[in-house]
Amino acid sequence: MAKRENLKNFSIKSYLEHSKKDIKEKIKKNPINYLKIINSSKKGQKNRFKDIFKNLNNFIDKKNIIEKKEKIYVYQQSNRKKTYTGIICGVSTNDYKNKKIKIHEKTIEKRENLFKDYLKICKIHAEPVLLTHKENQQINKFIQNKIKQIPLIKFTTNDKKIHSIWEISTKKEIKETKEYFKKINLYIADGHHRMSSSLLYNEENNLNNQCLAYIISKNQLKLESFHRIVSNVTIEQKKELLKFLEKEFTLKTGKENISIKKNKINIYLNQKWHNITLKYTSKKIAVQTLSDDILKPFFKIKDIRKSKQIKFIPDSKFKLYEIAKKNNIIFCLPEIKMDDIFRTSDKDQTMPPKSTYIRPKLRTGLIMMKLK
Repeated sequence: MAKRENLKNFSIKSYLEHSKKDIKEKIKKNPINYLKIINSSKKGQKNRFKDIFKNLNNFIDKKNIIEKKEKIYVYQQSNRKKTYTGIICGVSTNDYKNKKIKIHEKTIEKRENLFKDYLKICKIHAEPVLLTHKENQQINKFIQNKIKQIPLIKFTTNDKKIHSIWEISTKKEIKETKEYFKKINLYIADGHHRMSSSLLYNEENNLNNQCLAYIISKNQLKLESFHRIVSNVTIEQKKELLKFLEKEFTLKTGKENISIKKNKINIYLNQKWHNITLKYTSKKIAVQTLSDDILKPFFKIKDIRKSKQIKFIPDSKFKLYEIAKKNNIIFCLPEIKMDDIFRTSDKDQTMPPKSTYIRPKLRTGLIMMKLK
């Protein structure tokens, strides 16, 4: 963890949210910043990772990062609209291997290996995997009692979010916390690749590192739809698509985006909104129907994880005027419920990639875990 007085400016939003210009400006303004560690001009992933490892150790040597014994924390992120409160700790990759930590999304081997190499060289978890669980009164009560105390750290970031951290430090509290989670299953909400890569790294090197996680109850999470944009669609394909949809579904055309219900998919093409109704007899959720029954047979997109023709956009960032280009078709999907994720995971099934956009989005470098 960074020094208490530096933590506000040290931790960052996801690295991918920063432009090159933004990174340079922030490092210049504040060199004690996680961007300073992760930023590298070296070519080649392994050279970049070696640079990150070197930068990280420079920060430790200069006491800008304080190494502590492994701790458990209660972390709360809040703004005027929503408060998220959960526990940051290490979780066993063996629990993931043995399906006590359950998935709802498949991983891509290339991304797994990339992050495994990152862990091997950098030996740090800087952003926790987001895990969730079914409602549990014991855990809720424990957390509520903890947050009545004065937080160890509290600060507000430029995006108006308040971050509060409480340390779970006594042997009794640590034992209680571990006992609570022994009795329940956990579900990956966000971070499938990080969890999978952590297991791979451990197995290849005969290690037993934990994976850094933020564990939060299902009622705390906010789920958004993850819409699809299919690009480079010809005029002829658009005509054929409408015929295809009329044949396979109940298709309606409207002047504006009709509210998306559980059994509907809204489609924007030729500057008009179209709406298809899914069959009630189908057990598939809408996002699965879109992948299996439209994208695969019509557009010949067998694996949306590898397709360069598809982009994904969450509901909160959806701006029609920015994406409604002539050669784009937009598929708007209904929101997936947390119970759908639990149901899919409990059956050892998976949803298509990018099925859900889940908040909270956690800061990188807030609490870190060093690996062997």
